[in-house]
Amino acid sequence: MSYNVEVKNIVKKYGSKTVMDGVSFQIKPGTIVGLASPNGSGKTTIIKLIADFLTLDGGEITVDGKKAGPEAKAVISYLPDHDLFGGNDKVIKAVKFYSHYHKDFDAEKCKQYLKTFKIDENAKISSLSKGTREILMLILTLSRDAKLYLLDEPLANVDPVNREAIVTTILKEFKEDASVIISTHLLNDVETILDEVIMIKEGKLFCHKLVEEIREETGRSLNEFFKETFKVDWFGGENNEG
Repeated sequence: MSYNVEVKNIVKKYGSKTVMDGVSFQIKPGTIVGLASPNGSGKTTIIKLIADFLTLDGGEITVDGKKAGPEAKAVISYLPDHDLFGGNDKVIKAVKFYSHYHKDFDAEKCKQYLKTFKIDENAKISSLSKGTREILMLILTLSRDAKLYLLDEPLANVDPVNREAIVTTILKEFKEDASVIISTHLLNDVETILDEVIMIKEGKLFCHKLVEEIREETGRSLNEFFKETFKVDWFGGENNEG
């Protein structure tokens, strides 16, 4: 079987701290996967390692059969967890930037999305709310014809109405030969479109299962299973009691 993503025994350290410790998983084409763990548990690290924006300290990652490098990056459309453009840049400049640097970018599709979400091409990015800036970056990401879409916390600052519209957009544009990894702790908003979920706990793979399998085995929704797995004591981090 061919996989769009293969992660093999990856290790990542920041100084003396090991944040990824022998994590392995595979993702098939035509699959939307949720990458879930509490904030600060390594979701963004995994996304950046797959996107080749961080260097591995051990293990191997391949995307569409290609090891990290220019060829692999060319088939990845990456939504980072921060703005890429200056506040004085206009929306249209961001569109032109993506069109220039990505051969698979569909400018017309992008402009249709901008109309759908009522984002003015001539608006300064600094004039947009944080949530709208996130929507803009997601639009740019989804307007590429990639094999792998890496979406790092795409809903974090978006209002509930637009969250639903974004989820619908992701599903509408999903291609059978592509894969999507959505890093999020807001599973309730994306559970309906996820095929599989990967959960990371204390730097190790806790589970990689079909969402439907989790529902059948536990009798709970994915969001309920996540909350039970990562019980949180809001005054002191994770609650390991019980």
